[in-house]
Amino acid sequence: MVETNIDRLTMRAPIAGVILQNKVRLGQYAQCGPLSEPLMILGSVTPLHIRVDVDEHDAWRVPGGAQAVASPRGNGPIRIPLEFVRFEPYVIPKKSLTGDSTERVDTRVLQVIYRIRDGGPSVYVGQQMDVYIDGSAIRLSSKNSANSGASQ
Repeated sequence: MVETNIDRLTMRAPIAGVILQNKVRLGQYAQCGPLSEPLMILGSVTPLHIRVDVDEHDAWRVPGGAQAVASPRGNGPIRIPLEFVRFEPYVIPKKSLTGDSTERVDTRVLQVIYRIRDGGPSVYVGQQMDVYIDGSAIRLSSKNSANSGASQ
């Protein structure tokens, strides 16, 4: 009977992972039902993925499998090679706004998922990165054929 009660009151993760954020303390009551903020965030940190927002007007410049490198925001000399994983097939409204006076707030973005290759420097879940995608495989049609690059 006691083991059954303990088992019933014990929370178990549905997947193997790492606790990324914990907002509940020992002995604290956890409310049932939907919450405005989760009490705990669980996720996998191996491998790390980067979700890149590419403006929908530049999406045609990003070929599938395009090479890319990332730099931690504010530390451009560090270049982390990335490996293309996939496109999220649905273009969505942009969520992160910089506040720049020239920035359009009605921008929609294509999300491209990249994986950080092994051996990269310390990068943390949720950290903002500057990502540079090589678009040189795309040829523009004009009198002078030129290569173009897309960046994020």
